[in-house]
Order: sequence, then structure tokens, then C-alpha cells
Amino acid sequence: MDKTQNTKQDRIEYQLNYVFWMKISLILILTVFGTVSISAQSVSPLLEAPLLPTIPQQTEHPTQRSTGQKYIEEIWHELESASFVTPTFEELGTLHEGYSFEELWEIAQTYNPSLRQKANLITVATGKHLQAGLYPNPMLIYGGDNLSVNGEAGKHGLGISQEIITAKKKKLDRAIASYEVEAARKKYAMECVKLWNDLRIAHIEMLHAILACKVDEFAQNLSRDLLNVALTRQKQGKTQSVDVLQFRTMLNTSDLICKQMENNRLAAWQHLVSIIGTPDLPYQPVRGSLIDHSPTRDWQTTWTQFQQTSPQLALARLKIAQARMSLAREEADRTSNIYATFSLARDIPAESTVPFVGLSVPLKIYNRNQGNILKARAEIAVIQREIERITLLLHKQLSTIFYNHNNACELIQVYETSIIPDSFEALRQIGENYCKEKMNYLELYTQRQAVVNLLIHYIEALKTKSITSILIDGMLLEGTLD
Repeated sequence: MDKTQNTKQDRIEYQLNYVFWMKISLILILTVFGTVSISAQSVSPLLEAPLLPTIPQQTEHPTQRSTGQKYIEEIWHELESASFVTPTFEELGTLHEGYSFEELWEIAQTYNPSLRQKANLITVATGKHLQAGLYPNPMLIYGGDNLSVNGEAGKHGLGISQEIITAKKKKLDRAIASYEVEAARKKYAMECVKLWNDLRIAHIEMLHAILACKVDEFAQNLSRDLLNVALTRQKQGKTQSVDVLQFRTMLNTSDLICKQMENNRLAAWQHLVSIIGTPDLPYQPVRGSLIDHSPTRDWQTTWTQFQQTSPQLALARLKIAQARMSLAREEADRTSNIYATFSLARDIPAESTVPFVGLSVPLKIYNRNQGNILKARAEIAVIQREIERITLLLHKQLSTIFYNHNNACELIQVYETSIIPDSFEALRQIGENYCKEKMNYLELYTQRQAVVNLLIHYIEALKTKSITSILIDGMLLEGTLD
């Protein structure tokens, strides 16, 4: 009977001890999670996602006119009374119907996948930064000895172990991760400029394709007028039938070229909607102008400004700073972390509680992180050479685009001031002389071809000047879908 009572007393005492240790465990767990929560809240807050870059407003209908442009308008106005259909200067350089660039830009900001991808990468880098600032979780330890031996409760122990980070390693980890966040923000801003440049260039190419169609329509109408003149002269017996055949061949050739230009216009539209991110967007014309009044540029001034503001070089310099921070982190890893343990052991038969405190430190005898330190130093040298490579590459690319821009500026000035006015005047005079039987078909056809080719070359020069201006001002950033 006494033995049965002793057994019941032992069970009651065991249950009380079990409840006692469970309470201690809960207190330790709550304390640990409170510490972790505080350390997580102490991570430095991040900035909000960057705003889209400010885009200068485009002047769609420029009112400024150079002397050459006014002269062209006067020449073409005089030609309206002739038998040739001639475009006005406004028709040649500007379109007034369809999507404006600003409307396309608003659509592209919503649908372009590369821009949204770069925005998501900022969140990825932000998560890495948050994770880098979190302190290691502690470990809860339970141990038992002599359990249910001779009907006794035995010994029970409960403790906690924590890794103590030394040498400011967590601070260095956060600093390295913060560089990744800043790099992600720079890449997002660069993607905005890439999208702006690509869309602006696609818009220019679309304008050029439509204007090229207009030039070909002008050539087609001119060929039709020449054919009508030849037919009239044939009825009057003033020309041979071979002239009519040659003019008809010229008209058929113009029709074929117009169809090819129409296909080029549709291809330019498909290129445009691909950049926007809406390939199913039905075709509509665009409005805007190829006329650019910016003057020629000075090379040294442009290159100096480019080196100071290039986002490619800024991103490479950011990588240098991050690599140096990584080297400091690898050097800090030579200092060992400390592992601390605290536990309480309850000897139920002896009715005593024994605390235990332990510290452990790895000995850096063989592995002193020397390999990672050597690697980090080499990575700094690699990135320094990469900055030099990027600088030379940008110098090469900018020089080509820069001189193409200045060449286009000079071509446009000569076309506007002399070549195009003179060619139209020559066409008018040759046409009058042909009607007076002073010129033959070959001379008239040659001058007609010269006028059409000059118009095509002129709008091509306008396109080149506009695109090179976009690339220079946009820091050569392009390829949003690459």
C-alpha cells in the first residue's frame, strides 16, 4: 500500500515538474522571438521605388523656320500652277493624324514587360537586403537522463543556444545587399530610358515610313502627270509613241515602289507595337515631326558630359564599391563567431536544479578564409578593367553616332538651302521646255528621278539626325527587349 502511494506521489511530482518546465520553455521561446522581432525591425528602411524619368515634351508642330525652309515653301508655292503635283514643306516633314508619341509612351509604361521586370527586381533586391539584416535564430535544446529508471522520473534539461556574430559581419552583409538594391534601382531607371529611346526611335522610323510613302505618292502623281502630258502631246502629233510607253513604264514602276513602301510602313508599325508590349494593337498612323532644329555638336563637350552622366559607367562604379565591401566582409570572416549555450537541468530524485553555461569558438587554424579573400581582391581588379572597357566601348559607339549626327545636320542644311530648291526649279524648267519640244523624254525623266531621290535622301537625313540626337541625349541606351 505504501509502495502504491509512493508511486502516485512520484507521478504527481513528475507532472508538476513537467508543467514547470513547459512554462520555462514558453518564456524562453517568447523571449527569443521578441529579440528576433526587434532585430528585424532594426533593419534600415529602404527608399520607395524610383519614379519614371522626366521626359521632355515633344513639340509636334514646330513653328520655327530657317531661311532655306522658307525658300523651299516659296518655290513649291510657285510650282502649284505647273502641271506637276508637288507637296508642301509641312507635308514633307510633319504628320498631324494618329497616335502622338506621348500617347504611345503612356501605353508602353503599362504593357512593356522589361520595365515591369526591372521593377520586380527591385523587390527581389529589397528582400535580400531585409534577409541580410536578420540575426541568426537561436536553437532550443532539450535533454533527458535516467528516464524511468527504477520507476524514477530521472533528469530533464532545457536550454537555448545562440550564435553571436562578431566583427560587424551583419552590418557588412546589409551594406553589400544595399548596393544590390541601389543597382536594381539604377537598372530600372536605365530601362525607363531604354524604353523611351527605343520607342522614340520606333516612332521616328514610323514617321519616316509614312513620309516615304508620301514621297512615293508624289513620285507616282508626278509620273501620272507626265504620262498625261505625253498622251496629250501624242494626240497633237507632237511626240512619239515610245515616250508614252516610257512614261507608262515609269508610272508602273512608281506603283510597285509604293506597294513596297506600304509594306515597310506596316513592318515599322509591328516593330513599334512590339516595343510597347501590345502586338495585337491594330494599325493606326502616328503624328509628329522629323524636323529637328538642334545644331551641330562639339565633340569634347559631348564626350565630357557623357562620361559624367553615363548610367553604364555609374553602374560599373557602383559594382566597384560593392566589390570592396565584399572584400571587407571576407576579411571579417577571419574572426570566428561565438556560440553561446545556456540550459537548466532538473534532477527530480535529488530535487535540485543545475544551470549550465557554455561557450564555443571555432579555431581558425587551417581555414582562415584566405581563398575567398584572394578571390574578392581579384574581382575588384576585374571590375576596374571592366570600367576601362566600358569607357572605351562608349567612346567608340558615341564617336560613330556623333559624327553621323553632324553629317546629317550639314546635309539637311545644304538640301534646304540649295539642292532641293534648285532641283525643283530645274524640274519645272525642263518640264516647260519638254512641252515646248526643247527637251526630250530622257532629260525630263532624269530630272524627275533626281527630285524624287533627293526628297528620299532628305527625309532619310532628317531621320538620321533625329535618331542620333535621341541616342546621344539618351546615353546610347537601347534594346529594351534584349
